[in-house]
Amino acid sequence: MFVRRFLIALFGAAVLVACAPVDAPAEQPTMSNVEIRLNRGVCFGFCPDYTVTINGEGQVRYEGRRFVNVRGERTATIPREDVARLVARFDEIGFDRLNDAYRAQVSDLPSYTVTLTRDGRTKTVVDYGGTGAGMPASVRALQDEIDRVAGTAQWVLRDGQPVRDRPEH
Repeated sequence: MFVRRFLIALFGAAVLVACAPVDAPAEQPTMSNVEIRLNRGVCFGFCPDYTVTINGEGQVRYEGRRFVNVRGERTATIPREDVARLVARFDEIGFDRLNDAYRAQVSDLPSYTVTLTRDGRTKTVVDYGGTGAGMPASVRALQDEIDRVAGTAQWVLRDGQPVRDRPEH
């Protein structure tokens, strides 16, 4: 009798385990919900004034305003893998945990703003004074990496040099 109950209980446990829901494999993060934006603003001198936006599909949108070689909008496409590597850099430097702004108590500096949007969440970091205002150097390196990956030099620089002409009014 005991053996029979034991076998029935064992069989019942096996059935329950076999019917238990199986966890679905973890989804890979989708890049379709990603947008990276770098805005570089003017200073009292000739600092380039433009915005570059990269989406998860690798679409690059540039808008040049002042002190750039190309004013207006331009588009390009980069590999999705490059976007994924950029997003990984955001995570490596702990972008989500950074202060919202690093501001030096001086004037005549350009403002740089980096924004990462993914999965409906947006984090923005304003750089006005950089490492002198306590910002980690990794943020400045990230800004340069965004420019490099997006290829903004083709629109910002003229003959490899910053543009020094006066803006149109």
